[in-house]
Amino acid sequence: MDKLKLEIIESLKSNNCNVSDAILGKCSYSEYLDFHKDPDFRAGFVEAEKIRDDFVLSKCMELIEQGDRTAITDYQKMMKQSDDANDSKRIRKEFMRVCIELADTKGQCIKEYCQVFNASKNQSEKQYDTVVAEYNLVTPYERSKLKQKRHENSMSTLFDEGNLSEVDMYKRLLSKALYDSEESEYPSERSKARADVISINQRLDEIEERARREAEADNSSLIDKLDAQLAGVNPNEISELREFYINAQKAIESC
Repeated sequence: MDKLKLEIIESLKSNNCNVSDAILGKCSYSEYLDFHKDPDFRAGFVEAEKIRDDFVLSKCMELIEQGDRTAITDYQKMMKQSDDANDSKRIRKEFMRVCIELADTKGQCIKEYCQVFNASKNQSEKQYDTVVAEYNLVTPYERSKLKQKRHENSMSTLFDEGNLSEVDMYKRLLSKALYDSEESEYPSERSKARADVISINQRLDEIEERARREAEADNSSLIDKLDAQLAGVNPNEISELREFYINAQKAIESC
């Protein structure tokens, strides 16, 4: 194979088989077609096509790894023309994995898999179970339960249900601020979180001091407090009841 043909082959290998670019300034298109009569040139062209196809495939697989559903679907269409069983199995697993990670229900995963791969419901369910186990995925149902649990434990839900005390609220906010002060991405966010930690701690100290003063101002006897706790009433009510009882006893004795 002469020098011109070699130059064109090397150009095709480096530019993803762009023929117009490869022959520009070197030869005419009709001459290029004649080159294909040369078995060595033809073999070089096939090699250039293989390099191009491998490059395109690698880029497609990068998109698939990122969860690009269009790339997954397009690749699945290409696999219908391919004899590579391993790649075909892989793309089916990747498609199901993305479905499981994004769909709201198992039914949606099964339905979409059936439509894309023209698979039966049983085949789709087997693929679903296989991918969940192989990738150790959280299923849509489990994800829904976790979301519901987070909602039930959220401060807004606890507040609406009357199960969130002032101290509990500030402790939750303090926990979040401490985490953000160390893990936030930007320095400004970490700085703000540290300021929040100081502010929340001060507020908790104020609440503790208020409770201490209230306890000191409470002149109820220990007996009254214990009786009130057992009866589920206010200590003042116990004191008033005891006073009423003493006065009633005095009235009886004076008769």
